[in-house]
Amino acid sequence: MRKGAFASKKARDRSEGDFYPTPKSLVWAVQDTIFREFSRSKPILEPCCGEGAISNELKLYGYTVQENDLFHGGVDYLKKPFNVPHMITNPPFSLWDEFVEKAKQECKKIMLIGRLNFFGTASRLRNGMWSHLKEVHIFNRYVDYRTPMREDGFFHIGAMATAWFLWDTAFDGAPAMYFVDVQEYARLGNK
Repeated sequence: MRKGAFASKKARDRSEGDFYPTPKSLVWAVQDTIFREFSRSKPILEPCCGEGAISNELKLYGYTVQENDLFHGGVDYLKKPFNVPHMITNPPFSLWDEFVEKAKQECKKIMLIGRLNFFGTASRLRNGMWSHLKEVHIFNRYVDYRTPMREDGFFHIGAMATAWFLWDTAFDGAPAMYFVDVQEYARLGNK
């Protein structure tokens, strides 16, 4: 674990390695965006594949996925170059900036889950984090990412507003914002 990660979280609340599974329903909810933005002729990197929630769905959609996960036999994405034009992942939020910066150097299109309060940091605006941000797909329910991965895509209600952030290095303009209805999967109540 990197120094400084989880500075505001109590040790008992932390997942080892900042691993929190992605509910598969969050991929289903943006399926049309994935089809529109990512060509099936180009591989997609999933550098934080964990239990395969995102990568397995992408494979079902007909994509070639290069999977990697530091805690499942892979390498540290931040320390190794990857030669893949597209990336879709749910990175550790404690290292989100580092993932975005590296991905923007290596990939043409990037889609990551992130917290909406990331917009409230002046340094991200100053350092160009939001350049080439094309779309933000905001979940209409707070997702508790501590929910174990489930085949039905259900998740517990959390206390954190999150979204899919989509960058396209060929895009120069103001990002579009969309609201994504995930209510049908938010059935498990508070954890």
